[in-house]
This record gives sequence, structure tokens and C-alpha cells, in this order.
Amino acid sequence: YCGIGTISLNMAKFAKKVYGVEIVPEAIEDAKHNASLNDLDNLDFEVGEAEVWMEKWQKQGIKPDVIMVDPPRKGLTSSLIQSAVAMEPKKVVYVSCNPATLVRDIQEFMELGYQVTKPIQPVDQFPQTTHVESVTVLERVK
Repeated sequence: YCGIGTISLNMAKFAKKVYGVEIVPEAIEDAKHNASLNDLDNLDFEVGEAEVWMEKWQKQGIKPDVIMVDPPRKGLTSSLIQSAVAMEPKKVVYVSCNPATLVRDIQEFMELGYQVTKPIQPVDQFPQTTHVESVTVLERVK
């Protein structure tokens, strides 16, 4: 769900390594180009389904501290949530453009051992429209 890497590029400044996945090949080409333009070499962008890449990365021993998701309005699939949880990140940062699917997905994360630790924060990026982004953080319960 990384698109052209907008969020990934910003996160790369604070992370050892950032992995991004997108099903649109042209978006991944743009993400790689954007990383190059910004002299960032700690990003790995892949074309495909996030669930598939998460499984591959997990088999390679990659254990992320944080997984950040920014899904389309339909929210996350159950299989993606399960793949994310299987990687056992300490935190999941969820950016959402649909409060209904955000709440639905949070409930599934909670059933799988995560809890909301930061209140859902609405962000009005599109003034004078009905569209509001929301951000929250979930953490793995010890």
C-alpha cells in the first residue's frame, strides 16, 4: 500500500530500513525514483500483494519494530492484518481515510493481541470537504 513512497520516504529518515509494497508496478518505479532523488538508500520497494511480501520477509527473518498502513477506503483485508500480526511488530501505525473500516480493523487487531495506545486523531487534510484522515497507534500487548 506504499504507492509512490510518500510516507515511506519520510519514515526512512528515522528508520534503519523501510520496506514498501504496492500492486501497481508504475507506482513502485516512481517510489524507487523518488528514493533516488532524495538520496535515500535504506528503502526496499516491491511490486505485489503486501501479505505475500510480509510472508517472504518473515521467512527471511525480518522483524519490524513498526508496521505502518495507509489502506484505501475499503480498509485492510483480514489476511493482511493476520500477516502483519504474524511479524510481531511492537507497534502498528494506522492511517485511515474511512473511520468505519478503521474501527473494524482495530477490532481485529485487538482480537489478535494489540491495543490502541494513542487516541484516534482526526486530521483534516481536505478542508471544506467531508473527507477526514485519521491516525492511531496500536501496540502489542505483552
